[in-house]
Amino acid sequence: MTVEVAVGGAAAVVGARLEPVRPEVLIGWHARYACNPSALAALPGVTHMFTLEGVRGGLGVQRLGRVLVVGDPLAPPAGWAALLRAFVRVAGEAGFTPAFGPVGAECAAVLRDLGWRPVRLGSTPYVHLRDWPARGKGGARVREAVNRAGREGLTLREVRPDRLPREQGARWTAEVEALSGRWLRSRRAGVAFHWIFELRPLAFRDRKRYFEARQAGRLVGLVAASPVAGRGAWYLEDVLRDVDAPASTGTALVACALDALKAGGVPLATLGGVPLARERGLDALPVTWPERLAYRVRPLLSRAYSFDGLETFKRRFGPAHWENEYLVLPPAWWAWPRAALALTRLTLHPGRQDAVTAEVALHVARA
Repeated sequence: MTVEVAVGGAAAVVGARLEPVRPEVLIGWHARYACNPSALAALPGVTHMFTLEGVRGGLGVQRLGRVLVVGDPLAPPAGWAALLRAFVRVAGEAGFTPAFGPVGAECAAVLRDLGWRPVRLGSTPYVHLRDWPARGKGGARVREAVNRAGREGLTLREVRPDRLPREQGARWTAEVEALSGRWLRSRRAGVAFHWIFELRPLAFRDRKRYFEARQAGRLVGLVAASPVAGRGAWYLEDVLRDVDAPASTGTALVACALDALKAGGVPLATLGGVPLARERGLDALPVTWPERLAYRVRPLLSRAYSFDGLETFKRRFGPAHWENEYLVLPPAWWAWPRAALALTRLTLHPGRQDAVTAEVALHVARA
């Protein structure tokens, strides 16, 4: 699907283009402009890209039937309003329903000004590494976990798989895959929330940093961190602990990763989003009735997913602030079911085209 249109009036015609994804362009956008932690994990699902003349970067678009799903723009923030306004118009003229999510508060605010309906999905904590290590009770728990990990014989270190000899690298890859499988089988949630933990620690491995925990030589924990280039930040995307690893493993390993990032001059880090988090960001977007409804059923959903446990774990690292994440629905209520169904499909069972995934991965490896 390729759509070329003129957007704007006769006095200011701006060219817009919606076309099949070109992975080398998409990867370049991400490397320069990504501001949402989930942006890298979302790349393999992108089927199309949207550009607007006069605006650098663009939008990665995932087509789900007659719905076009978009996350935060991969573009300078100054161009977001024009880019999103043009995309909404182009999608509508082509007979598609746009939907957005997860997006941050800045993108949600732009869309709200265009008449769209942001619905808070959860919140994401951010650690200001100039203030790391954390203080207070959370910091004490982290220090206790690090000390206990040492007593229990854990070895924590950063590993660079691209620098390992071929045979050793293949063995490390097999260990990570086995650990991932055991972690998936042991987790409490019966629903695979794509936004929170679609587990793919080895995807885009040339872009990531890895931190491992070993006990008696055996891999028992892993943190895979991905860049958020538009903010100079890193996202501790996958935090894995083996089923029989010491309880201190996860906390100690995250602390190891944050220490290394701070030592490298990184200003900001996040452990990713918490769905239906009790902690809210400070943006001015109003609470909506769908959000109120979601929080009413939160206790029921907690039987399948430990929202409070996840929030408690991430809070112990002393985040300086939280940022809200949103799903954004069309202005017309009759378009909500179609958009909501597509967003639900994406969140619970993210579609992926093998050919697109392979091509994106190839361009990442070459970049």
